[in-house]
Amino acid sequence: MNIWNTLRGAIMKLLNLRDARALGCDMTPAMADAVRQWDELFYLTDQPQHSLKMAATLTSLMATLATSELTLSAGAGKRADWLQGKLDANLLPNLHEAVQLAGVGGMAAVKPYVEGSGIYVEIIPRSRIFPEHWGPNRRLDAGYFTDFDKLDDGTAVVRVEHFAMEDGGLHITNKAYRLKEAGFMGSEIPLTDVSRWAGLQPDLLVQGVDRPHFGLLRMPGVNTVDGSAYPVSLYANALDSIRELDATYYDFFWERSTGKRRMIIDRSAAMKDPVNGKPAVNFKELASDYYMTIDMPDEKPWDDYTPDFRFDAYKTAMETQLRMLELQTGFSQGTFAIDPKTGRVTATQVISEDKTTYNTIKAIQDRGLTTGLLDVLYWFDAYASIYGLAPSGSFEPSVTFGDSIFEDTGTEFARRMQMAEANYLRPELLLAWYFGVSEDKAREMMPADTGDVLTFGSLPAGDA
Repeated sequence: MNIWNTLRGAIMKLLNLRDARALGCDMTPAMADAVRQWDELFYLTDQPQHSLKMAATLTSLMATLATSELTLSAGAGKRADWLQGKLDANLLPNLHEAVQLAGVGGMAAVKPYVEGSGIYVEIIPRSRIFPEHWGPNRRLDAGYFTDFDKLDDGTAVVRVEHFAMEDGGLHITNKAYRLKEAGFMGSEIPLTDVSRWAGLQPDLLVQGVDRPHFGLLRMPGVNTVDGSAYPVSLYANALDSIRELDATYYDFFWERSTGKRRMIIDRSAAMKDPVNGKPAVNFKELASDYYMTIDMPDEKPWDDYTPDFRFDAYKTAMETQLRMLELQTGFSQGTFAIDPKTGRVTATQVISEDKTTYNTIKAIQDRGLTTGLLDVLYWFDAYASIYGLAPSGSFEPSVTFGDSIFEDTGTEFARRMQMAEANYLRPELLLAWYFGVSEDKAREMMPADTGDVLTFGSLPAGDA
């Protein structure tokens, strides 16, 4: 528990707004308060005893649907193959977490870094991202990240990593500060005072690059908090619904506990035994499982009290609240249910019944994830060149999202196959779609040209 609290505190730590603005960030008090509320609902701070954890459920489902068939490709060739290995091993496994955190705070940064001969990524949540300037198409051109740690004497410290695109390239600076008890920044300290930061350069200019050293994953929804360019949480418009659902859920458990079956007994049953000095029924049971009364009939000194349990009423109330939550977060009606659906749901049924969810996820993929992921791939290639990690060669990055969760892949494959056989679609495009690779990679996968005319569904001449 202590480890989790420490980790959660580091993730949720939001730099004091006064210091954040002094460093150059233009975040409004309304946005700072919204970020705090989004994190509280996700990390379950100040929540009731019983919680449906809907903030975590919503963002986890969104991240699963958005990344379940995500494919990243570096192209074809020796360099592309080296990069592909790093992407598959060190980037793809972290993207569900990154997309979920983007859903929580409206945005999350995926920042590649080099360690040894490998390229890895750090996932930076919204509470540690402080924008200064948004460029065209709302690309973050300047701002800073924060990181938190402690000195050997237990003093809390913060590192501020500032970045800005300038005429000469990307300018990055790193500075560390003590944190006072109230969370305000204090005096500057050397980076070497924290072992984890000792290898960082205080001032660095990266030339020959055209974008900051990370990819920003974001939610595409309109900012309803302060109208600025800052993206907002997937559940920014559903805070009250999430809280009311938890309140109803808590009341449900409270009624189950207080309304459980009890016995009505005569108070004489609580009298102490003259021999051992103890009551016939122990105090704990008297307080929780019995009601006492006076002068019960001698022939029946007890009775049963079993109140009606209002399960259907609570179920109806919660389902009504769930429908409102789905409407506010862009999920199809019926996505969340008290009783899970029985029977197998085919992909075709999902297509016909889940258009709202499909449109939401498609918007997140196209307008919120693709550009950021291509930026991450750009820096994998850039670091491979800067540190001389990969062989020379071409790099053709691509990002594709599969649709089989919403789309009947078998039916779509048959449709494209017919188009390829009729020469309306090049075969390599069919392979590229099916396997999620580039056209060049798809051409490499195709059989060698032997001079025979080979089409899908047929055999070479003489083999029939």
